[in-house]
Amino acid sequence: MEFLEIQNVTKTFGKFVALDHINFSVRKKEFVCLLGPSGCGKTTLLRIIAGLEDPNIGSKVLLEGKDISAQPPSKRNFGIVFQSYALFPNLNAYQNIAYGLKNKKLPKKEIDERVREALSLVNLEHIKDRYPSQLSGGQQQRIALARAIALSPSFLLLDEPLSALDAKVRLKLRTEIRNLQEKLGVTTIMVTHDQEEALTMADKIVVMNNAQIEQIGTPQEIYEYPETPFVADFIGTVNMLTQEGTSMAIRPEHIQIAEQKTPSSIATIVKDLEFRGAFYRLFLQINEQDEYSVTNGLLAVDVPTSMINKLSIQKYSTIYAELPQSHLVTY
Repeated sequence: MEFLEIQNVTKTFGKFVALDHINFSVRKKEFVCLLGPSGCGKTTLLRIIAGLEDPNIGSKVLLEGKDISAQPPSKRNFGIVFQSYALFPNLNAYQNIAYGLKNKKLPKKEIDERVREALSLVNLEHIKDRYPSQLSGGQQQRIALARAIALSPSFLLLDEPLSALDAKVRLKLRTEIRNLQEKLGVTTIMVTHDQEEALTMADKIVVMNNAQIEQIGTPQEIYEYPETPFVADFIGTVNMLTQEGTSMAIRPEHIQIAEQKTPSSIATIVKDLEFRGAFYRLFLQINEQDEYSVTNGLLAVDVPTSMINKLSIQKYSTIYAELPQSHLVTY
C-alpha cells in the first residue's frame, strides 16, 4: 500500500483550472519533489494535501489508505515549512519551536525535550534565545524546519523552502534538509521551481506544467529519458532538433566531437565557446546541407578542456559532431 495517494485531484477557481486530474502516489520515507514553472499548480496541490485548500468534488487524498480529503489540517498530522519562514517575531527560537507543541497541550517536560532535540538536529542549540530579527535567513529557515519536525509529523511539506536564500546558503541547506529527512525517515513532499534542487534532493520528481503532470520518475529517469519536449527543455540544458519531421532531444554532454569526418557525423563550425572550468561549452552551426536542424539555431556541446587543448579548437574551427542514437530521445 502506498503511504500517500493523490487521486483525480482537480481544482478550479472560477473558469481558471489550477489542477487538472492529478494522480500520483508517495511511498513511506520517500522524498518527492513537485517541480514546475510558476503558476503550474504545484503549490495549490501542496495546499490541498495539507487541507489548506479544498479540491473539486471527485478528488481524493488518501493517507495510508484512508480518505482524508474532508479532514481539517489539524487532523492530518503533517509539518509544513513555508518559503517565508512564518516565524513569530515576538518569540525567540526556542519559543517558536515550542509553540505548536504547547497548542497540543503536551507536558512541559516533553515539550522541552522535543524542542532541544529539534534544535540539536538542525545544529542551532546555541541560538535558542535569539529572536528572528537576530537570525540569518538560513538560521530562520532551520528554526522553521525544527518547528515542523518537533511535532513528529507523519509527513513533511516544504513549500519552496530555499528560494528566499542566497546561493551558497541554499546549497548548504539543501544537503542538510536531505540528510535530516533520511535520518528521521519522514515522508517529505517539496515544492520547487529549481531543477537542480529537485535533481539533487528527490527520490522521485513529479514534473508539472499547465495544471497537469508531464512526467513522474527518478531524477535520472527525468533527466536521461524526458517523455515530453517540455520536460526535456525544462530540466537542464538540451538540444532540440528535427530530422525529416521527427523531433528529437539530446544533452550537450552526450554529443561527441572529432576532427575527421565519419559516415554518421555532422559537419559544424564553432560559432562560440564558453570556458566552464573542467569543460568548454561549444555552440556549433550545422552545415546548411545537413539533414538535421536545431530549434535554437546552434548546437550546444560540452567538451572536456583537455580535448579542446589537444585538438586546438577555437572560434570558427570546423569540427564533426556525432549524435549517439542511444542518447537521442525522439517525440
